[in-house]
Amino acid sequence: MSRQGREGGSRSVDVSRLLALESEGASLILGVFIVTNVVFTLATIDTLRVAWPAYVAVVIVSMAGVLLIRPHPDPFPLRDSLAVVAAVVISTALISWCLPTDGPTGRASWHLGSNTWLLWFLVLRGRAGLAWAAMGAMTAITMAWTASTGRSALAGLSMVDTQIGLLIVASLLVINMRRTARRINELAERSVDAAAAAAAAEASRQVRLQRAAEVASASVPLLGRVAQDRPLTDAERAEMREAEGRLRDGVRGRGLATPSVLDAVAAARSRGVDVSLLDDRGAGLASGEAMARVDRRVVSALTDATGTVTVRLLPADRSAAVTIVAIDGDHFTRVALDAEGNETAA
Repeated sequence: MSRQGREGGSRSVDVSRLLALESEGASLILGVFIVTNVVFTLATIDTLRVAWPAYVAVVIVSMAGVLLIRPHPDPFPLRDSLAVVAAVVISTALISWCLPTDGPTGRASWHLGSNTWLLWFLVLRGRAGLAWAAMGAMTAITMAWTASTGRSALAGLSMVDTQIGLLIVASLLVINMRRTARRINELAERSVDAAAAAAAAEASRQVRLQRAAEVASASVPLLGRVAQDRPLTDAERAEMREAEGRLRDGVRGRGLATPSVLDAVAAARSRGVDVSLLDDRGAGLASGEAMARVDRRVVSALTDATGTVTVRLLPADRSAAVTIVAIDGDHFTRVALDAEGNETAA
């Protein structure tokens, strides 16, 4: 199985899975995040020039947090990522012009830390470009607000320098986490390959044991009879010829050697018909119904056959799947069956 097929059939490990977003711990962290936003908003509401934008902002930021921990393979969906970016921009614009214009803003600017938390996880979830764009917008809005209050734009930059540093840490962290995820996937792939190889080896061993058991059950009693110091009877010679034919059919015509076909072959050979079973396909047809139709057609051909009959299971790339060729003197017949076991003109 190809690597792509394996990854499609099983869930590959990525950064989001390493974060265990479906765990109770992730839900607890989200709860703490929301409660902290609400507490900071209520505790600093009296310091704001206008209160209602802070209430709207805390709802927007908290909803973005709920959206951001939604389980999804990396990268995080673009639509949801844009919604998080919009939440950062809108909450920053709402709260900035409500902050006190004199003195430090303190916890009233809680949105900066909360938005950085959102952008941190946006980076970890494979949307670093959008996260840095949102950080740039948040920085620009903050600098524009400080400039509008008579302070320099650098004062706004100093309010977010710590947040920028935290986002740099997130960008570096995600590189290491992706390397870890890649190593985990490589180890998982090797484990799957090793298990598949072991299963194939065991299956091959079981087939060899089964075939050895079949050969032993058919030949050991007859070999014991040959080893006895007395002449063979005609019936014993006939039994040995039949056993030899069955063993040959089981090797050269493995895909055709069903019990009903082998019985029909034995009956035909007892009448003097020269029967050959040849498997050039290496396996039976795809469905049991197709093989059942082939069995019935082969048995029917052998029932009244005379002369020589060759039944051949053709390679998979041929238009016909099975041919039955009968020769009796100058009389020649050929029947071709398709992969469904139905007669065809091929």
